[in-house]
Amino acid sequence: MAKKMIGIDIGGTEIKFALIDVYGNISKKWKIKTDAADNGNHIPNAIIRAINEEILNGTDGTKDIIGIGIGVPGPISQNGELVVKAVNLGWSDMPLKLVIEKELQLPVILLNDANAAALGEMWKGAARGKANLVFVTLGTGVGGGIILNGEVLNGTHSSGGEIGHIPVQSEEQRVCGCGNINCLETYSSANGLLKTMSLLDEKKQLTKDGFTTIDIFDWLKEGNALAEQAVQKTVTHLGFALAGIMNTIDVEEIVVGGGLSEAGDLLLEPLKTVIDRHVFPEIRGNYGVKKAELGNDAGIYGAVYAYLTAQQHPNER
Repeated sequence: MAKKMIGIDIGGTEIKFALIDVYGNISKKWKIKTDAADNGNHIPNAIIRAINEEILNGTDGTKDIIGIGIGVPGPISQNGELVVKAVNLGWSDMPLKLVIEKELQLPVILLNDANAAALGEMWKGAARGKANLVFVTLGTGVGGGIILNGEVLNGTHSSGGEIGHIPVQSEEQRVCGCGNINCLETYSSANGLLKTMSLLDEKKQLTKDGFTTIDIFDWLKEGNALAEQAVQKTVTHLGFALAGIMNTIDVEEIVVGGGLSEAGDLLLEPLKTVIDRHVFPEIRGNYGVKKAELGNDAGIYGAVYAYLTAQQHPNER
């Protein structure tokens, strides 16, 4: 029997679990709701209970389980033991690794959820076979992960790859959730695109209550000029940022995930055009821009992959 690991992706509304073997085959998936009450203090025990109920107290070959990888929505301490901050969960210096290891008697590795998704796409997704990539996820915010030589670029303060907080030059002033003004995610996230479209549609002919980014791309397909302007502004800011990253670290692939990526070529083609316009000539034409393939499973795959590589190189942690 192939050895197995438990991959976990902690989100603001759901916590997703999977039992995955060392070859990346998923044999079981389940999820629970995220209980962020009392500053998220119930979450560790909920995770432990969910694993005990689904696997450890059952007949799922527990003797073959070698460890747990967990992606969390926030930075991890340098020693890998604490979730430094997870605003959506109410966590500050949460000792998640130690709590779960103590209760389940299995080794645990923690990593940022965007970094986990980046590793997942490298291992089993759109960037298979690549060791250097930028992963950017375009959802309610903009997340990111950078992989160099097969390893996450974590940074001195566990904040490497925070692509969504690259500053944007604009005459507007949009306040970011991090407290800064004009972070990239205030323009190039789904929420940023909605705001841009709403501002352009001054007479509110299109942007009625409840309109979505799907509506915007539908209007774009119909040739609507305002939708075209909104999407172009979104990809221009994103393209500038990604070109700057490319010129700094010269990776071989850009992988785009999150809800906005579902627009496919309507988003990716103009984005590639902007990036091409601003990258160093030696890079132009020698990299790919791809839609992520793993969807909601990317973080689970990446968390497991991080555990695998940590076991292979234990002295590097």
